Amino acid sequence: MWKYFGTFVNALAVICGGSIGLALRRRGKRAGSASKRDPLPDTMMACLGLCTIFAAASGLLSPESGKQAIVVVASMVLGLLIGYALRLDDRISALGDHLVKKVGGDANQANPAAGFVTACLLFCIGSMTILGAFEGARNPAGALDLNCHTTLLIKSLLDFVSSTCLAVTYGASVLASAAFVVLFQGGLTLLASFIQPFLEQINALPMVNCVGSLILLAIAMNLLGIRRTKTADYLPALFLPILICWMLGLIGVRL
Repeated sequence: MWKYFGTFVNALAVICGGSIGLALRRRGKRAGSASKRDPLPDTMMACLGLCTIFAAASGLLSPESGKQAIVVVASMVLGLLIGYALRLDDRISALGDHLVKKVGGDANQANPAAGFVTACLLFCIGSMTILGAFEGARNPAGALDLNCHTTLLIKSLLDFVSSTCLAVTYGASVLASAAFVVLFQGGLTLLASFIQPFLEQINALPMVNCVGSLILLAIAMNLLGIRRTKTADYLPALFLPILICWMLGLIGVRL
């Protein structure tokens, strides 16, 4: 079970940060509109968007050749078409509405479904999530090795701040994303335990990391209000580099 240590710490950080954000949200409402300063949630969301761009920057440099860059582009385009056909963003939004009711959220406040989707994607998509899951999978049985969880522990600190910012704007729906963190990151760690040797053999990890970073940029654009896009529709793109690299390997193309 120690291989999931980083994931559970990450989920706890989301809950703690989100709870602080809810407290700040209630305090802001009690304060009313007496202050003429710019709204804090707007400023915080802009800061979060900039930090998200920073988090994505390193992953964008993952491809080491033109062929790997082509795989990334193909994965993004095909992944979007698959996600659009499956209506992933709409379905995840509907799930967010359902969970909001379970945690006592108010559907009339700041689009809580959008908060759930944004939080889930922000906390679970990107190179830190993927690399952290694969690091955790290397934790030996029966003992805790913190060296195997460094990435997810750092990510937990970032998500603590992020969940505070998101909860100020979106409310209780952000807390529900902690369950998604456990399921998604825990599932990735379990999967990594079985397929990591295969991914290293076909050299797919750099392209998977880059696709995750591009999705992070799309999230940052949403947070900054540059352009609204259904980011959940890109989720299939995360797994397409694995399929493409495997198929290219079958015909003798080295990446």
